Amino acid sequence: MLRATLKSLLSRKLRLVLSGFAIILGVMFVASAFVLTDSLGGRFEQLFQTINKDVAVQVQATDEAREEVTPPLLTEADLDRLAAVDGVRAVAGDASSEGITPFRKDNGKALPAGAPHLGIGLADDDFVADGLLHVAEGRAAQADSEVTLTRYTAEQTGHKIGDRIKIYVPRSATSPEWTVVGLLEYSGGRTSLGGETMVGFTVPEAQRLFYGTTGVFGAAQLEAEPGVSQETLKQRVATATPAGFEAITGQEAADEQASQLKQLLTFVNWFFLGFALIALLVGMFLIFNTFNIIIAQRSRELALLRALGASWRQVTGSVLVEAVVVGVIASTLGLGAGIAVAAGLQALTGALGFPLPEGGLTVSGTAILASYLVGVVMTVIAALVPAVRAAGVPPIAAMRDVVRPDKSLRGLTITGGVITAISVALLSIGLVGVEGLTAVALGGGVLLAVVGVALLSPALTRPVAGTIGLLVSWGTATGIGRRNTLRNPRRTAVTAAALMVGVTLVSAVSVIGASLKASVTDLVENDLSAAVIVTTGVVAPPTGKEGFDPARLDQAARIPGVTAVLATHLAVLPVDGNANSYVQAADLPTARSLMSMEQVSGTLTPTGQNEAIVDDGTAETNGWKLGSTFVVTMPVGGDRTYTIAGIYQRTTVANGVILPPSQVKYFAGPLAFQGLVQVSEGTDVIAVTRQVEQLMADYPLVSVVDQASFIKQQTSAVDQLLVIFYVLLALAVLVAFLGIINTLVLSIYERTRELGLLRAVGMGRRQIMAMVGVESLLMAVFGCLLGVGLGVALGVTVTEVLRNLDAISIVALPYLQLVGFLVAAALAGVLAAAWPAWRASRLNVLQAISYE
Repeated sequence: MLRATLKSLLSRKLRLVLSGFAIILGVMFVASAFVLTDSLGGRFEQLFQTINKDVAVQVQATDEAREEVTPPLLTEADLDRLAAVDGVRAVAGDASSEGITPFRKDNGKALPAGAPHLGIGLADDDFVADGLLHVAEGRAAQADSEVTLTRYTAEQTGHKIGDRIKIYVPRSATSPEWTVVGLLEYSGGRTSLGGETMVGFTVPEAQRLFYGTTGVFGAAQLEAEPGVSQETLKQRVATATPAGFEAITGQEAADEQASQLKQLLTFVNWFFLGFALIALLVGMFLIFNTFNIIIAQRSRELALLRALGASWRQVTGSVLVEAVVVGVIASTLGLGAGIAVAAGLQALTGALGFPLPEGGLTVSGTAILASYLVGVVMTVIAALVPAVRAAGVPPIAAMRDVVRPDKSLRGLTITGGVITAISVALLSIGLVGVEGLTAVALGGGVLLAVVGVALLSPALTRPVAGTIGLLVSWGTATGIGRRNTLRNPRRTAVTAAALMVGVTLVSAVSVIGASLKASVTDLVENDLSAAVIVTTGVVAPPTGKEGFDPARLDQAARIPGVTAVLATHLAVLPVDGNANSYVQAADLPTARSLMSMEQVSGTLTPTGQNEAIVDDGTAETNGWKLGSTFVVTMPVGGDRTYTIAGIYQRTTVANGVILPPSQVKYFAGPLAFQGLVQVSEGTDVIAVTRQVEQLMADYPLVSVVDQASFIKQQTSAVDQLLVIFYVLLALAVLVAFLGIINTLVLSIYERTRELGLLRAVGMGRRQIMAMVGVESLLMAVFGCLLGVGLGVALGVTVTEVLRNLDAISIVALPYLQLVGFLVAAALAGVLAAAWPAWRASRLNVLQAISYE
């Protein structure tokens, strides 16, 4: 049986390639996810090992101390005590900071956020020939007015030795200028370790810039005497470590840095695995359909095996062996493709100007195991039902042609209807909103809806695909193509379902995305009366240390045409024990005007310093009413109690707790996070925007835009998300494209004699091609139509839930995109038919008539 199975498989190589291609795509994404993240993780791990190779013990602030407004610092006396510990060979204080952002020479703008912007204090003895960093050109900074740049930093900013360079310092929120006196290189001639910029100051200047005083350090690195292990030295140093600090080994420091990076790489991993899931899910439909058609074509062959004594288990096993072989071959090819993709992405990253640490590709055992496990298991699962069906071929079919009529669709339709009804019930629960069940009900409802419609699709084939067929079949040949599509609704439905899954996902996200964009546009245009908006772009939660000096807005108030300005301070702070609560501080009368805040109760312009206003949603969630008090745990001053003087209607622009501006002194920093500028009618908004932009030029994280640009800025994240899902659609279309080709090719083999007879009675080659083309077109459009309909229904449901939560205000349908999906599916269907139709039209008539 095994020999017969393998011979049968190898005799149908085309079938093997087509059925395995979807698995190749899925495994490729799985493999590339693991290989890329493992390789990047390995490169940076090696980098951190190199950086810390001479560090036996590092003394650094504890996690709790780092979160303080003013983290503890090491003094010269602390370093002396550490140096006196038995086994310490040398101690080096570390004066460094992130966010030290250089400005470009050509346009005067700061380098964009992304890779770290570092600043360090470097003494002359840090530059040794065999060290990690050395002066490659010029000299090290010796005066406080001088800096040394890495070559990569100089390349990015366009500066050279002798130039004056502007650099932003977060602690003082200023951007002074220094003279460039030298260029740095890393060992091996590298200009950068991983795309970071670095500015070297004298140690005293670095201390003043980073800590506000000289003679202090943020951390210290200790070198051990020969024969003293890192762990031993760590235990000795622990007794001399000041309060607020901890001692860790150099290896632990490297592992900690690598761990933080690997957490960031987890996103990359899940991103690729998302593509893999879609490809494999759609691929399972393709495998299932392929093996179903194969079993139907090999009925006589399987019956003959049964007649010769093959058992039910042997026949089932023979089909599963084919599935395993297909899975292994596809997984091998997918693994190789994934490794190539990972290598290409690494090379592309370097070519785009984001250099990575040196290192090669890392193909771990996990990547190999995951690739084969996913590829083989998914293939076997998809082939399981056809395998069981193969064993049901009666031995008598070997003696004569036995027509096995299609099973009734009643059971499948009832099952699909029940599952769809359950999904509707779950979605209704999510729509109404039951505490604790909304997210679960929505997720379960969406999943069951896809399964239910997939099971109902065979019953929908004749009414839906048949109606579409009437629109595209105008002659005898195309009419036959339409009837061919409808005579096996199961096959048509399974082929179409591959496309339906991807289109459902993308259609739903398109509806949600269009609604989000429409809501943002509506709220900004109707609820925000400011013509110019100043925003701060940060990834971490705001604290008051990011943004701009609100005095710059006072200067903006003097620009001709400006009628009002508002600086908003924002921080994420614990409120009544809720750790991640947004707390704002702003001039309340101006805020009410510029944010179009609607009063629900109380007053929105309280005069008391310990009075606050909150939105109705926050008040309801916390059970607050007028006169209620709450406690905010401030970074400066600890717990402070505030009384609710007013409640306003929540919008996207105005929400959360808003305090008087006098309370900013209790935030971690004095910087404003957002600014609004109102102008009089007829004022040149673009001119005002440019002037405000010049006032904010010193702040690299701050952007100044008009209303239209602000809307575009706010919706850009939605657009980026949509692009990702459009790529998913392209992937789904590609796999479904292959599925249609596979179904048509196998169908042509199955109908070889029928095609020969059609040719014999006078049907021309063009008519044969038109007939096959209509079949392909109907399958593609049918699948896309199901996907669009289901996706719109799910998207509207989720959007209504978001509207009930006040997250959005408008439900919008992206009609052009939805029509575009149908057009793309139709084109894919036409292209998918080209090769099978050409093969069908080239069949030898006499051989086809005599084919069995």
